[in-house]
Amino acid sequence: MRRAKFLSDVWTILEMKLLFMKQGWILYFLRPLVFPIATFFWLRVLAADDPHIVQRILTGAVIFGFALSTANMLAQQIILDRFSGRLKLIITMPVSKSAYATGVMSYAFVLGSPMVIVMLVLAHFSGVTLALTWVLFPILVMALLTMCGLTFLVASYAPSQETGGIMANLVGVVLVVASPVFFSMEEAPIILKLLGWVSPMRYAADGVMKSLSGQTDVFFEFVILTMFACISIVVGLWNLRWREV
Repeated sequence: MRRAKFLSDVWTILEMKLLFMKQGWILYFLRPLVFPIATFFWLRVLAADDPHIVQRILTGAVIFGFALSTANMLAQQIILDRFSGRLKLIITMPVSKSAYATGVMSYAFVLGSPMVIVMLVLAHFSGVTLALTWVLFPILVMALLTMCGLTFLVASYAPSQETGGIMANLVGVVLVVASPVFFSMEEAPIILKLLGWVSPMRYAADGVMKSLSGQTDVFFEFVILTMFACISIVVGLWNLRWREV
């Protein structure tokens, strides 16, 4: 019974989120694509016509779009739930904190998956050499869960709806820009190398890069990302404002 109630609550939260985006679903899918697509083609023109470099640029664009869509759009949804009073109604349904978190994370997968597909299709028709392997999926899942945990923190500590939107944008953009994502650790300056050792996006980029080039040896990157995901989800859930008045 508890498992059935949990799954039912998760589906309810996901269904609510999908209904909210129903009218403007095209914009919801196009919005997170604008910056990564523009960044990809811009860097593609500036960079050398080297397959390895182009694959790394594509990797950075995928991670950028993934992080931006999660941190920005998901955080805005949670913040809107907080400040519109919707979260209080959800709590009184009643829905548990873990069911709510699982529902919004499922919504994040719905937002992020089309972005990855579109980026890979565009890259293919742009002449980028790809040799996709199955490890792309688990790497992106762990990266998404890590960003979800960080999003819970941002949404919980946002003092207002407007400030929360700014905080979400900063987390999504700065975390990618300050990490060796569009370039490897070997090419990074010393400051970014230091940040790269503690940035989950660096390990996500390394794993995605391997998956795009036909490699499957991403055990190290997957383990590190799993650790980041577990820590961020636990801390994010712990701090999620569930009894806020």
